[in-house]
Amino acid sequence: MSENKIQERYVQLKNHKTGEAKDFVLRPFTDKDVEAVIQCVREEYDDTYYRREYYDRDLLLKETGEGGLHLFMAYCGDDVCGIQSMISYAPEETRFEAASQIFRKKYRGYGLPYELVKYTYEIGSSLSPSCIYASTVVFHNITQSMCEDAGMVPVAFNLGSHITSKMHNSYMLGSSEKYAQAILVLPVAKKDAGTVFVHPDIKDTVCDLYSQLGATVDIVSRRPDTEDAFCDKDSSLNVKINEREQSICIRVDTIGNDLIDEVRKIMADHAEKLWTIQLILPVDDRSSLLAYELLVKEGFFFSGLRPLCCEHEQIFMNHTGDVKFCFDDFSLTDRFTKLLDQIKKYHGENR
Repeated sequence: MSENKIQERYVQLKNHKTGEAKDFVLRPFTDKDVEAVIQCVREEYDDTYYRREYYDRDLLLKETGEGGLHLFMAYCGDDVCGIQSMISYAPEETRFEAASQIFRKKYRGYGLPYELVKYTYEIGSSLSPSCIYASTVVFHNITQSMCEDAGMVPVAFNLGSHITSKMHNSYMLGSSEKYAQAILVLPVAKKDAGTVFVHPDIKDTVCDLYSQLGATVDIVSRRPDTEDAFCDKDSSLNVKINEREQSICIRVDTIGNDLIDEVRKIMADHAEKLWTIQLILPVDDRSSLLAYELLVKEGFFFSGLRPLCCEHEQIFMNHTGDVKFCFDDFSLTDRFTKLLDQIKKYHGENR
């Protein structure tokens, strides 16, 4: 992402409550902004934010210098107002992720977050990723609404990414034991999802989501049979374990005959209270039909699509054990509410 070619943007915005107008500048991060980033994060989250590099000057400079983490700043004069990050992945991912957006309290009410979203999404889209992906909070629907206004489609939930009691910010977090994320996707360069194999239990939801994305897809949906047996080789898994938040992400790159055994081992090693798993299952492989059915028997449930993010189309599955989620506390847009109602059915059937 060639940030040196990106132009600053100047906007004048009025406070929705007071009518006061202020001039703001939006621009890419420079090394001189390190302390401003840390200031924004600490004001809102104290020392609890999950991206730990935002507290470490040297690590933040390393991440931005290596080109995977891109930050964009909002200023009012010399005063920092907020930040937005964009993460680019290589080589296995073809998406960009619109990640952290954090604003200082004194600059809320001007509509500045949406201006920064538009600014960063225009930059990201101009570089032709397969899609732009975003995970948003569920304790308020402001960011969800902004992303939808920018053309993004609600596609999934991740239940259990962080421990709620360890979080600190200026919003009411609700009574769920673990934090949830609401996921959206903006299609950019990838318009054809190809052939996907989805279990009939989730066919209607999958069809509806691809339709909303405007992506071409050929959906094969049936209960698994002998043709769907796993390949003879071992599975290939990318496993990330967050000990602090007691969360695991398993990305299945190849579905092999040892898949369920490998997943069981991970579950057995992390069976204590509050451990949760997010599993990413490829569905452009016929054997995903059998894998889905067996994972459901292990207590996993469908939690949405992970579409257009790489060469392989994928779905999300979650395992939440006995973790308590208070869905009534979630603050969601209408489209996310509709999707959650469907996800709760799969969640409830596998508890």
